Amino acid sequence: MNKIVLYLKGALMGFCGLAIPGLSSSTIAIVMLVYYDMIYAISHVFSKPKKSLAFLATLVAGYASGALVGAVAVNTVYERFPVAMTGAVLGFLIGTIPRMTVETRKDFKKPVNLVIMGVVAAVFLLYSFLVSAGQDIIFETIAFPKDYITMMCVGIVTSTTLVIPGVDFAVTLMAMGYYYALINLMGDFGALITNPSRLFLFLAYVIGYGIGSFFLSKGLRYLTKRYPRQLHCVNYALVCVAPLIVIKKCIIDNPNFLAHFTGPQMVWAIVLAAAGFFAYTWVPFVLRYVGLIPKNTMETAMQEAAAAKAGEPMPEAEPHHGTRNTVSDADTEDTAISGCQAQSK
Repeated sequence: MNKIVLYLKGALMGFCGLAIPGLSSSTIAIVMLVYYDMIYAISHVFSKPKKSLAFLATLVAGYASGALVGAVAVNTVYERFPVAMTGAVLGFLIGTIPRMTVETRKDFKKPVNLVIMGVVAAVFLLYSFLVSAGQDIIFETIAFPKDYITMMCVGIVTSTTLVIPGVDFAVTLMAMGYYYALINLMGDFGALITNPSRLFLFLAYVIGYGIGSFFLSKGLRYLTKRYPRQLHCVNYALVCVAPLIVIKKCIIDNPNFLAHFTGPQMVWAIVLAAAGFFAYTWVPFVLRYVGLIPKNTMETAMQEAAAAKAGEPMPEAEPHHGTRNTVSDADTEDTAISGCQAQSK
């Protein structure tokens, strides 16, 4: 039963990370009380292979199935209802900005953080508007080895969304111009299985994702201890520019958008945009107020990441915040990975 619970947690992480822009896999992992053990398992996959691989195999299987379901759902819905789908995505993204602005307001006082935000925003906007071809990124024809190397690099970059709290998978892919290309690659499951080129292209992405996750988890303690707020500023900049990138790629550069620009789809777009905005403004507030999710999610994630890498005990959590139980110095490294499973009983 514990493995089933862990599998379902991984499936939720994969589905939300891919199908719901603005909601990162790492955030879901924190809420599901699996983030600490995930980072520990990734960073100890060679030193503690038996327990680490057993834990990760179940979690990754769930993550992969959830991501595939999310890709099929988004691919099917977006092809038939691009206007409504774009409205929903914009609602999610714009709804994220007020909450992150509140969380980032103290960082605005430091010039270096403002510079980081400006540079990151400028780089992604320039890349998306001038370099990336947006909707022209498709995989009907695959060039070897260029596309394979590119997808491996995309996998390495997007692996940051799994191990760095708050960095969103869908937003990062949108900023790079590969969100709907990857959705189409994974969502067309029949072509993925029957076409070796598409399958190997997807495997190249998975390999890059795995390599990035491992090395990032190894260096996560250093980053979160030295530059925690800077990482948050990077994510804030991505979230702020993401709506502009979506408008450019999903509306301006997408000829399919105007072909489906009808009254009913416009109504659904407005309704879904409002629902997405509400989901990221009032729903988290209510859940935090009643204690179902941590009130200090970002800070908790940073503490857990550092503790997972160092094997240090976690600070005592405040009651009813949904944070993980502490790991005492007397706990062995072998029992750290099974913490999530113990909580699921």
